[in-house]
Amino acid sequence: IAPARLRGTLNLLNQLSIVVGILLTLTVGMVANRGSLWRVSVGGGLVLACAHLVLSALAVESPRFLWARGRRAEARTVLRHLRGVDDVDAEVATWGVSGGDPEQVADDMIADPESPNGTVKPVSSTELRADGTTVTVFNIFRLAQYRRQWLLVLLLQFGQQLSGINTVFYYSSTVLERMFSSQLSSVLTMLIGVLNVVATASAALFIDRFGRRPLLFTSMAAMAVAVTLLGVGLGLGLNVLAAVALYLVVASFAPGFGTVPFLLGTELFDVRAASAGGAWALGASWVGTFIVAMAFLPIQALIGEWVFAIFVGSLLVCGGVFYVYVPETKGRTIDEIAATFK
Repeated sequence: IAPARLRGTLNLLNQLSIVVGILLTLTVGMVANRGSLWRVSVGGGLVLACAHLVLSALAVESPRFLWARGRRAEARTVLRHLRGVDDVDAEVATWGVSGGDPEQVADDMIADPESPNGTVKPVSSTELRADGTTVTVFNIFRLAQYRRQWLLVLLLQFGQQLSGINTVFYYSSTVLERMFSSQLSSVLTMLIGVLNVVATASAALFIDRFGRRPLLFTSMAAMAVAVTLLGVGLGLGLNVLAAVALYLVVASFAPGFGTVPFLLGTELFDVRAASAGGAWALGASWVGTFIVAMAFLPIQALIGEWVFAIFVGSLLVCGGVFYVYVPETKGRTIDEIAATFK
């Protein structure tokens, strides 16, 4: 539903809402960790869930989704509502079709009765997909036109988790308690959440100005240095260095590697495959989180702080793969992005 020029910034709001939720959780946990106040944590989650359910009624369907399924008038109505203008012909003309019937859509684009101008720039039938295949989570990896995007999205999500970001949250309290009291350590841990929010929000200043690739690679390079410092600090017992590295890891991760994989997961697929591709992306993120959470402590018990070398190696390998295969998507329509994989 976002226009191409603001797609990065608006998609960023999803990740920003997640990190704000993490910060609120840390804050509530710090305040409500004694006596009967635990009920505040449970009740707060229930209130937010109910609010989400109520506000979901205000959500609109994607106009591209409606258009691709032949619901042209409804698509135009939603698009006019989202853009706040009556004439949406220029944007509709850039869509092409992902999954609609070529002849029907070409006719619609030539003379659409819903268009205030009567006509719309026609779309070549060679740009339209005619196979009519329904893309699902069970067949997307078998369709040649989506296989590369599917693999990239999986690697982006697994690579994000293998960067070691969650070890910061595992280790933060332990590292900080070596130098400060338990109460002060809780406050400093909460400040990691604050930094996470600020760094994520800062990405809005750059993601639609400089592009996804520069932000992604700068973030991954800085994170490789920060994770190395964290491992060295923990391995040599340099508590101050380890504590500083905790904040550096979050500051380098949040604006780039924390946001770009989720954004690309919505941009690399056309409207036919958006739902299936997004489901795989989210699933890969959770599976990667589970694997790292389960494997981290056993591996650390075997090789000590050298476990952080695995994270650094993952950042370097994934960075090389992304540099070769991940396209720049800034300012391009979904159909233009999809064309790069043909």
